[in-house]
Amino acid sequence: MDSGIAMAGQSGVTFAAADRSPAAWVRVSERVALYLRALGIEDPLHRERLLVRIQQRWEARVSAVPLEDPVEAGIEEAYTLLDTWLCAELDITGEVDALFTARAAVLSGAVPNWTGRFAGVSGESIAAQVRAAGVQPEPEPAPLDMEPSTINLCCHDLGRRITGALRVLAGNEPAAAPPRKEQPR
Repeated sequence: MDSGIAMAGQSGVTFAAADRSPAAWVRVSERVALYLRALGIEDPLHRERLLVRIQQRWEARVSAVPLEDPVEAGIEEAYTLLDTWLCAELDITGEVDALFTARAAVLSGAVPNWTGRFAGVSGESIAAQVRAAGVQPEPEPAPLDMEPSTINLCCHDLGRRITGALRVLAGNEPAAAPPRKEQPR
């Protein structure tokens, strides 16, 4: 097998730091490039620029810890790079809902030319466009007061019944009728 990259997910092969060869990255980059296209990054120049940044992140990750699947690690680095860029572009550090909204806005195609800014080709900020394209949840969250209710898990009752039966079989307790549950009226 060619250093195991193609079968990493199925075989459980772990990739050590030595597997950061240019040949390994070439195979990974083909899949990451397909992922970038699926995200809507069609321009080859934008993809190339992003692949260079993803490769740097991927190589740092490979040198730090062994990887089970280098392709998955490359895709995760692309995803993380997108989130990091969105947080910096919109200044939304720590605002998870705002990040999800921004990601949905750019990936839906509602923000034209976002890929150029993401790739570093365009210097013009698109923060206003991303915010304008973001949708807010409808209706607004409206918490309701609810009375607490007891949840009886079937496994919990089953465990208690089995334990009781084992005690009876062991002779530690006399046999007793199982407790009856009240029927709802």
